[in-house]
Amino acid sequence: MQSLSNASDEELLSQILPITTVKEIAAEYGTYGHLRQWLANADPEDMVSLPGIGPKKAKQIQAVFELMLRCQRPSKKELPPLIRSPQDASRLFLQLSYRTQEEFHVILLDTKRRVLSACHIATGILDGALVAPREVFSKAIKQAAAAVILVHNHPSGATKPSQEDRLLTTRMVEAGKILGIDVLDHIIVGHLGYASAKEEGWL
Repeated sequence: MQSLSNASDEELLSQILPITTVKEIAAEYGTYGHLRQWLANADPEDMVSLPGIGPKKAKQIQAVFELMLRCQRPSKKELPPLIRSPQDASRLFLQLSYRTQEEFHVILLDTKRRVLSACHIATGILDGALVAPREVFSKAIKQAAAAVILVHNHPSGATKPSQEDRLLTTRMVEAGKILGIDVLDHIIVGHLGYASAKEEGWL
């Protein structure tokens, strides 16, 4: 049997859908910018409007996509995961890679860099989410976190930090110093990968 490891996303989808349907989806996901964004954000009603996709097939597609995300995330049995690298942190938020709106989250860590919890802070329009330090650190204080990692997504898929991203990071670091809570990193995720403020030297 031929391996599918080198197949394109469209070729993989054609294994479970008629090729004509895949072509219609290809035209549709231009609205989202990426096929994986379409899979993550299209609701069942969007899917069944396309020929060859009924309610059962729509659920199958969503189930396969969710399984893909879970295969790349630590399982509940592995929690609380130990954050050893920016890649470890980014793996907790793979689902953000395909969101069409910007979201801001924070990972709360204990003194041994184990995850206490991951909290959603804000959702904004495509040009960014407004985040106040008090919203981040109030959650950290409640859970007695020793450190935090900031995480947000770029719906465009690109992970290059904007000037606003850098300024927000600086504000958070300064607020953390006052409270005695370390800001270890700011991770930006997108379907093209991730960027780490710590690795790239802008933290």
